[in-house]
Amino acid sequence: MVRALYALVKLSFLEGVRRQILHVMVLLSLVVIAVAGTVTFFDLGVQVKIVKDTGMVMILLAGSLSIVFLLGGALFHDVEQRTVYPLLARPIPRTLYVVARYLGALGAVYLGMTIMSVALVALLWIHLGYLSAMAIWAIAYTYLEVALLGAVTLLLSTFLSPAMTVTVTLFLYLMGSIKFSYLHHLAERSGGLTKWLILLVSAPLPNMEAFRLKDALVHDLSVPTTFLVTVAVYGVLFTAFCMAVASWRFGRQEV
Repeated sequence: MVRALYALVKLSFLEGVRRQILHVMVLLSLVVIAVAGTVTFFDLGVQVKIVKDTGMVMILLAGSLSIVFLLGGALFHDVEQRTVYPLLARPIPRTLYVVARYLGALGAVYLGMTIMSVALVALLWIHLGYLSAMAIWAIAYTYLEVALLGAVTLLLSTFLSPAMTVTVTLFLYLMGSIKFSYLHHLAERSGGLTKWLILLVSAPLPNMEAFRLKDALVHDLSVPTTFLVTVAVYGVLFTAFCMAVASWRFGRQEV
């Protein structure tokens, strides 16, 4: 079973690294990060903040868009092109196939994000002369956010077409990126049915904003350990839930 998982993950990974969307996003992000690192119009403190802010935004943007487009139609195209039939004809559980598809695509995206992260850390090292611990934490939680987004994408792809999956995922991602404090404040200011509708809509949304440590990195703020642990547990559990439902749904589909 382990050998089968490794083989399937490898196939999914190789497919992912060949996709042009990943190449374009990584190259574009590296160019933007490099340009931000060579800006000389500001003093050192402002320039470092620009590098931190731009670098984190580009890593998140590239990783998010890449994972959505890689997984948005992965299972759908496997079924439509009948590439999944020879695999499922063997004694391989469908859950294993779904997990391998997810891990392979995530590995390809992580490879691109790692290249961008190394470039960002190198620029910060050049400007600051030391390795920023908060930069490592901010990058790590960006990885976790992308993993959660990938699980949500894969889950939706078992119910929707590729185009609808990408559209709905990006919409939910946008809604989940809105500060939850704002949504709760809006609910408190509203009354009756409107309040309950806001709470009903916001409750199942993934709290993507919680993974953003960019502000703490840019302004050199400390983040409580309890918050980091809570967000990490939340991200892992939410991802595991989405993967479980996606595996269950794909297992019930006619293939």
